[in-house]
Amino acid sequence: MNIVFKLSSLAVTNSNGGINHFQMNQIINDIMFLKNKYSIRPVIVSSGAINAGRSIFSAFDSSDMASLQASSSIGQVILMQKFQEKFAKQGQIISQVLLTHEDLKNKKRSLNTKNTLNKLLNENVIPILNENDTVSFDEITFGDNDQLSTMICEMINARFLILLTQANGLFDRDPENENAKRFSQIEYDRSFDNILTITKSATGKGGMKTKLQAVRKLTPLGIDVFISTFVGKNPILKAFERISGTHFQANPNPVDVKKKSWILTRVRDHAHISIDKGAMEALLKNASLLPVGIKNVSGPFLRGDSVQIKHGRKVIAYGIVEYSSKEAEKIKQCKSNELQDILGHVPSMVVIHKDNLILKQD
Repeated sequence: MNIVFKLSSLAVTNSNGGINHFQMNQIINDIMFLKNKYSIRPVIVSSGAINAGRSIFSAFDSSDMASLQASSSIGQVILMQKFQEKFAKQGQIISQVLLTHEDLKNKKRSLNTKNTLNKLLNENVIPILNENDTVSFDEITFGDNDQLSTMICEMINARFLILLTQANGLFDRDPENENAKRFSQIEYDRSFDNILTITKSATGKGGMKTKLQAVRKLTPLGIDVFISTFVGKNPILKAFERISGTHFQANPNPVDVKKKSWILTRVRDHAHISIDKGAMEALLKNASLLPVGIKNVSGPFLRGDSVQIKHGRKVIAYGIVEYSSKEAEKIKQCKSNELQDILGHVPSMVVIHKDNLILKQD
């Protein structure tokens, strides 16, 4: 049974930089306990490289992309060294895998990644993954490791995703409020769109919003998701035992079409196409998305990316685009027979083909 453990930055580093040895030890102990007792096959997605490096990188500047990437290149070495030392004490071999969005969007590179991960797992090695912050930029970045985690879960057919973060699960209001109540379990068909979520931490790129996006991508595929705190002893075991965190139940009748699961888990959360009422009604009747039905484009995204499709403020579908965001902007509200004159090339008469589109399950 494959389980993906996503560790937020502060699960393994201190707020002012450097390694948080206590929390890292607790997490590793829990993972090894589950591995030895239940023969699980763990995959770790760990943030924290930038924060691990900032304490010794004198030129660190959080407002400068080059500085963040340089800090990541320093911190990644530190982070992996500590993982290696701590796992080695328990006789466990680990590996490092750095990825960008392009690695998992491209089917050939994605297959190579999948084969590598499966080989490592088959040989009793624990892969530790992270976004390749050193080379990532706006057009290829995952945006956060929550997005990377969803892709990996789909790729290796994971049974569970465990998201360890500062917040102890999902609450009905800001958890700082003394009257806030934690949801210990949320059924698959229950909506939490109107629940107020807290903001991200100072060191993270995600936050509760991106974690709930991960939930909405994975539970339709039959993958249970746990969001729980990394604070204290045995944080993972407490999540499994429902002592802490929130358990988001998987759909008992999961999406079983491989292409649709590919689309769902690779959605670029900051990229979307807004459509008019006529286009929405057409999509609901199993039609493709034509350029004439597009009202607005928000990117950036490239041809072959999976993006959100919105009507008003509501996401109604996801799909693989045939045009980049710059091209889509040029052809919005145009008829398909006008595309050649506008762009000079026509890879497709539609922006998203119906075979590459999945309607959102509310």
